[in-house]
Amino acid sequence: MAKKLVGLVLAVMMLASLAACGSPTQGMPKLELPEDGQIMMSKIGRPDTLDGLCEYMAEGMAITGDPVEMSYKEIGAIGGVRYRFLYNSSTVQVELYEFDLDNLDEKGQECLDSVKEKGEFTVLDNEVPAVLNGKYLMIYTDTSKKEESTAQKERVEQLFLDFAGFKPN
Repeated sequence: MAKKLVGLVLAVMMLASLAACGSPTQGMPKLELPEDGQIMMSKIGRPDTLDGLCEYMAEGMAITGDPVEMSYKEIGAIGGVRYRFLYNSSTVQVELYEFDLDNLDEKGQECLDSVKEKGEFTVLDNEVPAVLNGKYLMIYTDTSKKEESTAQKERVEQLFLDFAGFKPN
C-alpha cells in the first residue's frame, strides 16, 4: 500500500512539473507589425558591427526578443547570435553571423564561398539556406508557408541586404 501511495505521489509531482513547463512557445516574444505596414526607420546609421546589425534589424521589425549567442566558430565566423520569436502563429528563428574577411580560416572561406555560389552552406551534413551581405550572414527559418510569412521573410532578407553599417572614427 505504501509503495502505491509513493508511486501515486511521484506521478502527481511529475505531472505537475510537466504542466508548469507549459508549451515550448509560451513566453516566447511575438513580433507584430503595425497594421498600416509602415515601419519607421531612424536615419541615423548603425556601427558596422554585429551589434549594430542587430539594432538595425530590431528597429526594422525583423527580429525581437533577446539574442542567444551561437556557436559560430564551426563556420569560421567571429560572432553569431540567434533570435527566436513568434510571427503569424509560427516560430521564427533568425541567426546573424559576422566574419572577419581579412582573416578568414578555411571553414569561413568555405562557408562564404558556398553561400555566394549556391545560397546555402553545409553544417553537420545539412544544407542551410543563407543570405550574405559583405561580412554578415543571415539564416532565416520559418516553417510557415502562409503568404504573410513568406512576404515577411522576403522583407527581412531585403532589410538585411540593405544594411550598410558605418565605420566609427
